[in-house]
This record gives sequence, C-alpha cells and structure tokens, in this order.
Amino acid sequence: MIANLQTKSVWVYRKPIDFRKQLNGLIQTVNDESAGSFDRNAIYLFQNRHRDKLKLITWDRNGFLMGYKRLERGKFDFPTQTDVVQINADTLLELMAGMPIIYIQNQTVSSVQLS
Repeated sequence: MIANLQTKSVWVYRKPIDFRKQLNGLIQTVNDESAGSFDRNAIYLFQNRHRDKLKLITWDRNGFLMGYKRLERGKFDFPTQTDVVQINADTLLELMAGMPIIYIQNQTVSSVQLS
C-alpha cells in the first residue's frame, strides 16, 4: 500500500480533528502546524473525538494517499505525551492493529513540538 513504509517518519496528531475533512483539509492542517512544510517522506496520522476512527495521509510515489480505519468496538490508544508525537512504522502498524499504548510506549515513542 505505502511504498517504503519503513523509511517514512510517522507523525501522530493528538488533537482530534473533524472527520468531515478530506485530503485537502488534512494537508492544510499539516501545513498550518508545521509552518507550511508537508514532508513527502512522512505519514501523518489523525484521530476523531471518540478515538474510534483514524485517518492517515502520505505521499505515495506520484500522488497523495489517504487511509481510513474505523474500529467496531473499543478505542485507539493514541500516545498521550504532547499534541504531536513521532513514532516509527512498526509502532504505527501496532497502533492500527489496536495494540494497547503500554506496549507502544515500550517501543520508544519520542515527543516533539512543531514550531
């Protein structure tokens, strides 16, 4: 699905977003938060208010790609450190599989602040 997943950095946005936003709205959110620098070598992950849905956006070869996942039961355990957190690709796959945050935090989640 995503070319070179292991080489991409993954940025998790902790603030819930309005899930009516589509691709252009999410790109604008990234540009607003990161001073207009959408990184084509990154994956950006967003959650809804109830934490039962997530969207991700990235650049994939020749265009933008947006993914969406909805849990039938339960909630995603997003990292809780700051507004924006960087994780690795393995942690992203575990998060999307519904793994608990305790396990994800053992995978070295690093907190960062965008200026």
